[in-house]
Amino acid sequence: MCTNNKKSTRNIIIDLTPLYIEINLYKKTFKNYFKNKVIMNIKKQIIKISQISLLGIFTLTSTALPIYNIAEAASSKIVYPLQEISTLECRFNDFDTLSSNCKQQLPVLKTKDYTKYASQNWGYNDFTRLYTVLWGSSYKYGWDVWHGGHIGTDIATAKGTPIYSMADGTVIHSKTDVALGKMVSIEHNIDGKKIVSNYAHMSVILAKKGQKVKAWTLIGKVGSTGNSTGNHLHFQLDLDTPFHPYYYDYSKCPYSYYKISEEGLCFDELENNTIDPLKFLETNGSVLKNYNITGSYTSTNSSSNSSSTSSNDIFNKTVYIWYSKTDIKAVQRIYKDLGVYKGSINGKYEDLEDDIIDYQLDTGVIKSKSEYGAGWFGPKTRTQTKKDYDKYLADWTKSSSNSNSSNNEKVYITNNVKTVKIAKKNVLSREEIEAREVKEFLKKYNVSLTFQDVGWNVAIWKTTKINLKITDRKGKGFKWNMPWGMSFIADNNKVQIFPERLFYFTDGERDILVKGLKAGNITISVKVWGTIIKRIPIKIYENGKTIYPEKAVIIANKSPVIGEANTAVVIFKDEKGKNLINLEYGSTYKVNTNNGTKICLKEGKINELSKTAKKKCDDEDYKDNVTFTYNNTIWGIALFDYKSTNKNTKLEIVNTFNNKVLVSQKLNVKDPKGLKSTYVYKNDVVSLLWQSVADGVNKGYFLEEREITKMDTLNWIENALKEYKDDAMNNSISSKIDTNIANVNKIKAKTGKYTKTTRKEVLDLTYEFLVFDTNTNVSLKQYKDLDSLTNIKASYVLNNTTWKDKFGENYYQPDVKITRGEAAFMINNILNQNRNVYLTLR
Repeated sequence: MCTNNKKSTRNIIIDLTPLYIEINLYKKTFKNYFKNKVIMNIKKQIIKISQISLLGIFTLTSTALPIYNIAEAASSKIVYPLQEISTLECRFNDFDTLSSNCKQQLPVLKTKDYTKYASQNWGYNDFTRLYTVLWGSSYKYGWDVWHGGHIGTDIATAKGTPIYSMADGTVIHSKTDVALGKMVSIEHNIDGKKIVSNYAHMSVILAKKGQKVKAWTLIGKVGSTGNSTGNHLHFQLDLDTPFHPYYYDYSKCPYSYYKISEEGLCFDELENNTIDPLKFLETNGSVLKNYNITGSYTSTNSSSNSSSTSSNDIFNKTVYIWYSKTDIKAVQRIYKDLGVYKGSINGKYEDLEDDIIDYQLDTGVIKSKSEYGAGWFGPKTRTQTKKDYDKYLADWTKSSSNSNSSNNEKVYITNNVKTVKIAKKNVLSREEIEAREVKEFLKKYNVSLTFQDVGWNVAIWKTTKINLKITDRKGKGFKWNMPWGMSFIADNNKVQIFPERLFYFTDGERDILVKGLKAGNITISVKVWGTIIKRIPIKIYENGKTIYPEKAVIIANKSPVIGEANTAVVIFKDEKGKNLINLEYGSTYKVNTNNGTKICLKEGKINELSKTAKKKCDDEDYKDNVTFTYNNTIWGIALFDYKSTNKNTKLEIVNTFNNKVLVSQKLNVKDPKGLKSTYVYKNDVVSLLWQSVADGVNKGYFLEEREITKMDTLNWIENALKEYKDDAMNNSISSKIDTNIANVNKIKAKTGKYTKTTRKEVLDLTYEFLVFDTNTNVSLKQYKDLDSLTNIKASYVLNNTTWKDKFGENYYQPDVKITRGEAAFMINNILNQNRNVYLTLR
């Protein structure tokens, strides 16, 4: 945890006092087994450590936060109820499983800093995340002091974090409460004043009612029992109130607790009955000097009347079926005294419920038996009952000559404590903070959900698995509890999901079972707290029913480069636009293109989808169009590569059954990137690309200045021969072309993929395979660095043209490695020379 990004050095004081005490106890208990000398040696070592550094001081580098001083607390009569807690990032795991780097000493929040941290980093910082709800604030806006009525302070930490008694005292409550969960209340006498500390929502209670405890006595462990969201300690300090933990007296503050908390009502009642726990702790209890407490609470009636001992407490509690038997018995006694209830005092609310309903109807608390609250000992019923019961007691006191009881003495509390006020407008709500924490979680971890069989389709009454994976950026599985859990929300009439909510991960993976119940399209929303992180569209279909796509979508590069291989994906859809993935459909489909575009259909396995998409098609695999069925697809996904030498390429998917065009996609084919208009061989490069002779465009670039390999040269020559073949004017030429293609392939079989070539080698190959008529009159070239035979070859291949470089007129430079652009110039030149004879323009 940190409040700023700066590193600082802090001293952490290690308290050895408990060890020293434990050794003394050890000595007394086992004096028959161990010699005093051994014990004294250990004690001497502790003393030496203490002398070296006050109770052991270790300097650590860490972030600058005020840390709870354990050594001071050990000698103080007031201590913090939490000592070592989890870090914020680790608080979703059990405390006992955390490593040392997931634990920290409790950072101390000073009340003077409420305003500071309420606005620091727009209200999202380590203190607002740790001290989630302050005393005097609302649940929604945990730091809006004076704008709510939260009775204590909530401190977030991992389940199982140890909770200690804050001072010496006596345990007066050790029980499970409907709202507060597992809780402990301890009565203390601090400087002659009675206060009660309350610890709620525990996972484990380790103190018993009536137990005498000391400061630092372990009384329980942090949990999330009762009305609680997330593991935290609700720590509350009551003044001398009639019951504990203190709760708003409905007769003085007749509102629901939600209304009190969210609208800031009855704040004077809060201040007169409780203390800000953090103010009390930081002042070591001296803040009590500012409270003037006079009078004391006594029983309303001190006689042997059976109801008197419970009347004060019970009128401030809601009681119903399954509530505390003690409370139910108290309510039974009251109504028995009033003559409403005739049954026995047995703690069974069912015996009392009908009598309470009759009482509510008679007194006008409810108007009908079906009204909300009927039969409950709730706020309105308690108020009416108390009026009737007070009258009963007053009448009983007057008529009883044996009554020596005194009237209830009122406690008056005044204080001079200044409460820090924070405006709600400057405070993040808990929902906003929690949403931010989810965002931070998703930054750190990847959440992926995939169907076992791929495709988001489920058959009715068939169970399919969704594999959920949560991994960090390095691929390591998430093994802890998620913040607030992950929920799966969908229409329960159409689909069944198990489990509907997840918290804990042992290896970063969980299987979610999905069963279809009713045909139709639905969406499963994956929610973490209040944030939807994924939406999964699902089609639930009937088994055995043939489905025909009504639509399709082509996912392809809309601006491909001429001659470059691109991959396209076709996804078929039903009439409502639902993807038909992993859902077999009927009929046969065709990919149509316009002239100059070639298609290569790619088939493979679903678990090798990515590998199949990356695999390159061979030149002979490309066709003008392809036809396929569901069986040629990958779980319904059609995958194909395409190359285009047409400026305005069009791809169409057609259902051959009714010739319906399911989708038509226009592509704007462009020249290669980076091919400058000033490049001397630009026209030759573009010409060969549009003729489908040159290839090797990579990521949109032709790479004209890169040296060409011998393999690419042979491929280009073969492509040129195929162009001849398509338009050969007579059989003799056609036969010669076939022979040349075969011979080119023989050379290719012996040529390495990355073997470079020279100008002379390209000249020889071009002359051998692309020059068919050597009887044509040509002007002989006279390159000074070529022999006579090679000059003849150059004359045919470069007839009426020459190299466009400074040596071009006189020198050929035969041993220089040739570039891709220069090879394009040479091959395009011979094509142009012989076009009228061997090739018909298209």
